[in-house]
Amino acid sequence: MHIVALTHLFHPARGGTEISLKEWAKILAAKGHRLTVITSNQIALEDFRLPRPNPFLAREEVLEGIHIRRLALGKGRRWVLAKTAALALRSPIPRGERLWFRCHVPHLPNMIGEAAALRPDLLYAVPFPTATAYYAWAAARRVGCPWVLQPHLHFRDINPSLARILRWIAPKATAILTNTEKEKAFLVGLGVDEAKIHVTAQGVDLSALGKGDGRRMREALGLTGKKVLLFLGRKVEHKGWDTLLSAMPWIWREQPETALILAGQSSPYFQERFTLNPSAKDPRVVNLDDFPEKDKADLLAACDVLVLPSQAESFGVVFLEAWSQGKPVIGARIPAVEEMIHEGRDGLLVPYGDPKALAEKVLILLRDPELRRALGERGKEKVKERYGVERISAGLEDLFLKLVRP
Repeated sequence: MHIVALTHLFHPARGGTEISLKEWAKILAAKGHRLTVITSNQIALEDFRLPRPNPFLAREEVLEGIHIRRLALGKGRRWVLAKTAALALRSPIPRGERLWFRCHVPHLPNMIGEAAALRPDLLYAVPFPTATAYYAWAAARRVGCPWVLQPHLHFRDINPSLARILRWIAPKATAILTNTEKEKAFLVGLGVDEAKIHVTAQGVDLSALGKGDGRRMREALGLTGKKVLLFLGRKVEHKGWDTLLSAMPWIWREQPETALILAGQSSPYFQERFTLNPSAKDPRVVNLDDFPEKDKADLLAACDVLVLPSQAESFGVVFLEAWSQGKPVIGARIPAVEEMIHEGRDGLLVPYGDPKALAEKVLILLRDPELRRALGERGKEKVKERYGVERISAGLEDLFLKLVRP
């Protein structure tokens, strides 16, 4: 079976969407299926506003059995595309949905022809809202093959105008994959046929992540003997790093030997806001703008608590990664995370954007090492039972084969 996946970003981009696609694709490739990913030549969402040349990214390469094709962004005026997309989104103009997709990120309409020319057995598009769903639909019509949409919805982003776009494109998919039951219910509420929707979640490769060396990482960062909080993710707006930074003074009043690691890809938003926060100047805050992938397990093993109070999650792979190291987690009380974290059993939940409430939950865990151990161990068992990437990939393979050979 030849699967062609269309996505706006892929390796070496390191968001949850990119990691999830790479993990199941390499497993299906190892089973003998042909996996092709067609993507842009950019590595961060912010790059679509001011594209980088990224000469180190090959036009084509094979990574762990996955054939990657990277397309260069066109040289059109992006502000014109953005204005046109906004008009199409807000106005009920004829064929406005198609116009919106043609003007929206990743601005790669040639992806349709590239995908169709490969004559795939199945097309897969991720995430929404990007134009890859439209590209997959258009290419599938040319080829006459099924196509699958995995939206990875962030509910806060889906305003009434985007809901109209989603209501237009989603029913055209042969099947839709969701990460949670709440995402499925949202789509059903838009009128999508429930029989098309499959809750598949995401998985983590426990063997590849391995057991981290927390002592090595603590020594390298000068944090030996301290309690360590870890934020691990892209440092963009709505991810909650700023809420955590603002919570630190309350935490330090009771637990002054607590350090905070902010690890992940930076962004213009972070660069503008980080130094304005008084806590940013404190030596107990360690800012890692980026780090090698091989250090991820060590960072997780080094922390006492993973804290990701984000409003922008469709699932939250980083929680699985923390649990794999036996660590407790704190997340924001948003639909996807509420379904993932069992409060009081494997983690804690907080209102989004509330530094004081976040500090109180962090302190509950810092005061009680036995509670931290118990939450982390239960999370580890949950990952083994439900979220191994081999299990998730087997389910996807079975579904894809049924779509290709009904």
